[in-house]
Amino acid sequence: MAGVYGKRLGESVGLKSAPAARMQLLQTAEFATTHLFWDEPETEVATRIPMEDAFLVFHQRRGIPANSWWVDGRAIEMKPVSRGQSLILNLNEEHRSAVRSAVDTLAFYVPRLSLDRIADEQGIRRPIILRSTYGNPADDPVIGHLGECLLPAVHRPEQTNRLFTDYASLAMITHLATTYGDCPARAGHRRGGLAAWQERRAKELLMAHLDGNILLEELAGECRLSRSHFIRAFRTTTGMPPHRWLLERRIELAQDLLRTSTQSLEAIAFRCGFADQSHFTRTFSKLAGISPGEWRRQRS
Repeated sequence: MAGVYGKRLGESVGLKSAPAARMQLLQTAEFATTHLFWDEPETEVATRIPMEDAFLVFHQRRGIPANSWWVDGRAIEMKPVSRGQSLILNLNEEHRSAVRSAVDTLAFYVPRLSLDRIADEQGIRRPIILRSTYGNPADDPVIGHLGECLLPAVHRPEQTNRLFTDYASLAMITHLATTYGDCPARAGHRRGGLAAWQERRAKELLMAHLDGNILLEELAGECRLSRSHFIRAFRTTTGMPPHRWLLERRIELAQDLLRTSTQSLEAIAFRCGFADQSHFTRTFSKLAGISPGEWRRQRS
C-alpha cells in the first residue's frame, strides 16, 4: 500500500501526483516518504486524508499558518506550524482540513506493521500507538535531520542505495516509537560487538554489493541477529553504521583505481557502485575534500 501512498496522498491534498520513495523494511511492512510542495493557492484547498491502520508524520520545511482542521468530524484548534516542526496523525481517525497557504512538507507514512516489528525486536508489548500532535506541533530535530537525509531518495532514487534508505527508515521508525509511543528506549543497555565470523560475513556481503543494493534484513539474517542488534553490534565493532562503512570502502577502492589505473572517471564510478559519474564526483568530493580528477592529478 505504501508503494502508491505518495500518489494517493498528493491526490488527497489537491495534487495530481507527488514524488515518493518506497523503503522496504519487510516484505509485509512498508515505510514511505513523500515530498509535498506547492505555492500559495488561489483558492482554499479542501483535503481529506484516507483512513488506514497507520500513522502519518508531517515535517514542515516551510511554516504554515493555522488552518481549519477536523478529526472524525470534530473541529480541532490548530496552531500555526513553524518551519522545522512536525505533526503526527493517527490515520485510524478521519482527517479533513482547509489549506490556504503555500506548503513544503515531508510526509512519512508509517503502517502499524512497521511499529509491530520494532516492538518485536525490542521485546515490547504490542501495539505501539503514536501520540497525535496535530493540536501541538513537535519541535523534533531528529525527524527533520532524518527527513532531509531521505529527501534525495524521493527525487533521485537511482542515486540512493537500498542499504542507506533501509537504515534511515529504520532509524526514523525507531525514533518515533521510542519518543511518541509506548516503546521505551533502552538507555544504557549495551551489547557486545560482532563475533569474528559475523564481522567477516557482514563485510563480505557488503563488498559483494558495492552499490548498497542489500537490505539490513539480509545482513542481520546472515549474522543470525535482529536488525536492531546487528546495527548496534556492527557499530560497536567498526565504529560506524554499515552504510557508512561501505561508503568509505567504495571511496578507498576508487582512490586505488585512480592511482593505479588509467580508467576513466565514468568507468571507475561504475566499478565502485555509483549510479553515474556525477554522483561519484559529488560523493568523492564530499569525503575526500577534492574532486576525483584533482585527486588523480595530484598523485600522478
